[in-house]
Amino acid sequence: MILVAGATGNVGGELLRQLRADGVAVRALTRDAARAGLPAGVEVVEGDFAVPRSLAGAFAGVAAAFIVVSGHEAAVLAQAAGAGVRRVVLLSSMAVQTRPESLIGVMHRDAERAVAESGLEWTLLRPGQFASNTRSWRTQIAAGDVVRTPFARVGLPAIHPGDIAAVARAALVEDEHVGASYSLTGPESITPVEQVAAIGRAIGRELRHQEITAGQAEAQMLAHMPAGIVAASLEFLGSPTAQETQVLPTVETVTGKPARTFAQWADDNAGAFR
Repeated sequence: MILVAGATGNVGGELLRQLRADGVAVRALTRDAARAGLPAGVEVVEGDFAVPRSLAGAFAGVAAAFIVVSGHEAAVLAQAAGAGVRRVVLLSSMAVQTRPESLIGVMHRDAERAVAESGLEWTLLRPGQFASNTRSWRTQIAAGDVVRTPFARVGLPAIHPGDIAAVARAALVEDEHVGASYSLTGPESITPVEQVAAIGRAIGRELRHQEITAGQAEAQMLAHMPAGIVAASLEFLGSPTAQETQVLPTVETVTGKPARTFAQWADDNAGAFR
């Protein structure tokens, strides 16, 4: 049995589908089963990483678990070990390497340390920019044909969450990934201008990009994100390091299949923008 935390999220949802397609026994963890909207036939359990004692039932009978950063990793992993879990795969961040002093870097570094000290078998996944971050543009696209973002011409190798999930699936079921830390990217750098155009093609509309200032973007983001996360995110988007812009072959190396392009992600998720 494999436990998937964050099963309603972009990566967890993809991982759940892939494991089920492989015929693997899988259990989905969510804070609210009634609102999860998971496919029929999926075993769903309620639990909250912020309340580690709520996870005892979730970990029962589980051999491996996919976990996300919560700030409570040590207690969560103690629950897992006590229930007999043997292996964990952590969804971390490239910021651990590229921006270790940022709030994002510190949060994920602390989570990685807890995993490494847990006594369990482990694999760390460190993706850069998610292609699915562009889902935040849905309101703008619903309202018109213009998408407004900062840093119009800064390209990053955005990764399809399905490819992160594919690497996670391999790490959960294959022994050769134990102890590995995988930095993950998409197959090409793509700017916001190019992302908007790709989404437009996927949904059959002529979308346009309009650049706004970093200050305007900051004001919008602060309405729903902590200041430290906003600062780190804007720095990443506007002034990426050489490592953050580098295209890596990790997805294909681990899974045997090339990483999918942003255009493929847009085609796969066109329904989210219609």
